[in-house]
Amino acid sequence: MHDGIYLGYIGLSELEAKVLKSIFTLAPQLKENFALLPPEQIHMADLLLVNADDPEAVRRWSELRASNRLLSPLILTDNVKMAWSETTIQRPIRVQKLVAALEGIIEATSLEYDDGEDKTSALDILVVDDSFPVRKYMEYKLEELAQFPVNLSFASNGDEALHKTSKHDYGLIFLDVMMEGIDGYKVCKQIKSNKDAYVVMLTSKKSPFDKVRGTMSGCDAYITKPPEDERLLEELRKGLSRSKEHYVDIAQARTS
Repeated sequence: MHDGIYLGYIGLSELEAKVLKSIFTLAPQLKENFALLPPEQIHMADLLLVNADDPEAVRRWSELRASNRLLSPLILTDNVKMAWSETTIQRPIRVQKLVAALEGIIEATSLEYDDGEDKTSALDILVVDDSFPVRKYMEYKLEELAQFPVNLSFASNGDEALHKTSKHDYGLIFLDVMMEGIDGYKVCKQIKSNKDAYVVMLTSKKSPFDKVRGTMSGCDAYITKPPEDERLLEELRKGLSRSKEHYVDIAQARTS
């Protein structure tokens, strides 16, 4: 039995699957930490190489992730604009690209909190967006930029976001505007009517009218895609500050 990380794959062409197998055969540095699984053993995977350009592969990934929250993706795509993180590989699959991405994952997963750190003090963040690549981008960026522990959750539409926020108090919510079903403005209004979360509208729309609509829906900030690192860090800090104030108010109410 292999002691390393099990890598599976979804949505690859027959040629890409052969290339992937050849890379594992020819790259000894991968064998030390990874084992490539055949498709029939995908349920054993710790990490999945997902063809993000194939809707069926993305759908299967979502189903697998729903049953295993520890499962992590490695994105394969033709889109240059999607190659935004160490966990994204732009076609064609090459040894150097794959090794660099997998080494980056090993480094990221090896980072742990200090022994004396209270994990319960982490900021709970919900990212709501119907785009799988955007959700992965936000996951990567928020974990990279945060200077404090964060617990990340995700929703792919408004209904899922409202269900999650009804069950859990999130200190910070990044909310897409244009989604199928309930749009972000309506979702924000419903969240704000029941919760004190810090809500950031995240959208590609840049007109003054759209910003007014965001303000009227009750959002705390309105930023456009792709968000700049400095702006994301600013909203992370504001979300943490609001969350701390919220819990202080609860503690004071309980002791009064």
